[in-house]
Amino acid sequence: MVVNPAGEMLLVRHTYMRGWHFPGGGVGKRETVLAAMHRELKEELGLTVTGAAQLVGVYTNPGDPRASHVAFYRIDAYEMDFRPNIEIAEWRFFAPDALPPDAGRGPRNRVAEMKGAPLVPAGVW
Repeated sequence: MVVNPAGEMLLVRHTYMRGWHFPGGGVGKRETVLAAMHRELKEELGLTVTGAAQLVGVYTNPGDPRASHVAFYRIDAYEMDFRPNIEIAEWRFFAPDALPPDAGRGPRNRVAEMKGAPLVPAGVW
């Protein structure tokens, strides 16, 4: 979750799926989760993390057969030099209380958590 100084969250619209989602991707063989986070942000958005990334939580993602877990980080310090690419159709920052109607399950659930709403079952992406 990349957060700008106004407290808005960066969401992306991929070329291969509907809706708005957090940027992310898979962890390569022999790659750490933190290294994968840095790599994916750089590849997808030209984003370089310039401060500490805070681990918010680790979630299970039963809806995605390719990935069973999501390591979710918060990033407040970064530089971004986006270049159009084959994966990202569009990116924008959204206030937590103004998500787009087609925001994905991940952003909707994380905003609910930030507001203190218990998710059932807990720990699900």
